[in-house]
Amino acid sequence: MPSPLVQRLVPADAAALRQLRLDALVETPESFGSSYEEEHTLTLEDIRGWIAPADDGAMFGVFQDEALAGMVGVARQRKLKMRHKAHVWSMYVAPAQRGRGLAKLLMRAAIDHAGAMRGIRHVQLSVTSNNAAAAALYLSLGFAEYGREREALCVNGCFHDETLMALALSGK
Repeated sequence: MPSPLVQRLVPADAAALRQLRLDALVETPESFGSSYEEEHTLTLEDIRGWIAPADDGAMFGVFQDEALAGMVGVARQRKLKMRHKAHVWSMYVAPAQRGRGLAKLLMRAAIDHAGAMRGIRHVQLSVTSNNAAAAALYLSLGFAEYGREREALCVNGCFHDETLMALALSGK
């Protein structure tokens, strides 16, 4: 099996990213703030906007056998007083590709990108509190819990807490 390839997504990846994102929203709806119902109407042009944002954010994909197997986004906070922080979003690896270290490769790409953004001091993310595998990955990369939001998401009438995590970037 060829080695996985992590790269910044380009507009030509929009269809594959749209499908992977919709698959993620169906498979683990409690892991995302958005829902399939909200996003299934997004156009390829909307998705291209995620891939080529107006700011210094980025979407990364991991490809296995030339197919998009995982994704992650990283973006600078927009508010002037919070622009020293980046946020990781939409972290997902397809179930058939899990257990191969792809999530760690994606997270390293996101962290490296955030570190290259001028003035970024912290990378933040949130993870559904019962997602032990994801939390363990983030801890292994140096993230630390700084809070918990109770009942952050309501999915099909069930409430899910989110753990808030941050990684301090040195030398910024």
